[in-house]
Amino acid sequence: MKGFTYGLLMLALTGASSPAQRTNTSSVLDSSGTRSTGGSFTNISAAGQPGGIAESAGGGLIHQAGFLHTFFLRPDLDTDGDGIANEADPDNDNDGLTDSTEIGGDAFDPATATMVNQLDTDEDGMSDGQEAIAGSDPTDVGAHLYITSIVNTNGTREVAWFARSNKTYRVLASDYGYTLPTNELITVTASGFATAPWYSLTNTVFDGTTTNARFYAVEVLP
Repeated sequence: MKGFTYGLLMLALTGASSPAQRTNTSSVLDSSGTRSTGGSFTNISAAGQPGGIAESAGGGLIHQAGFLHTFFLRPDLDTDGDGIANEADPDNDNDGLTDSTEIGGDAFDPATATMVNQLDTDEDGMSDGQEAIAGSDPTDVGAHLYITSIVNTNGTREVAWFARSNKTYRVLASDYGYTLPTNELITVTASGFATAPWYSLTNTVFDGTTTNARFYAVEVLP
């Protein structure tokens, strides 16, 4: 379980030896409690931490207040298979976005909610976390970072890719190899006509290298 968990709720009925006297007790870790009596009934209550049930994060720590995640209704549900039940996992699908961020859509501009139990909401091959970095619409199967074309004209290659205006990209290249290119060709900031709200466009660079076989990759910078 990640973070801190507070709130162990226990209920017990006592007083079997005296039918006229009934006592209800409950307790919670790090709690406050009260005792009240009325007639033959005594109530001993416990309250969760001030502020009620909530989850907050700071740095690498996650604080779960109140009765949150005290017990699991479905401990068998673990979407990403990381050994942490969904009810206690801040990122159910392991896409790099917390569930609360996905629900609120805060990782995107404009704010766009994504599925907390689905790694890739629009099933376009890019996780929601990757689309957040790229600034593309996570609900549009046609909107994600990818090379749209490589055209060779008179020894000059035109490399084009789906981009977002004002995002910075590294174009990588390698010769005669099928591995992921690692040699930086150029770093550029996408610019050109783009419409709101996603400001997507096709960005292009030109490579005048005369090598016959060349492979390319495009990487978005945070």
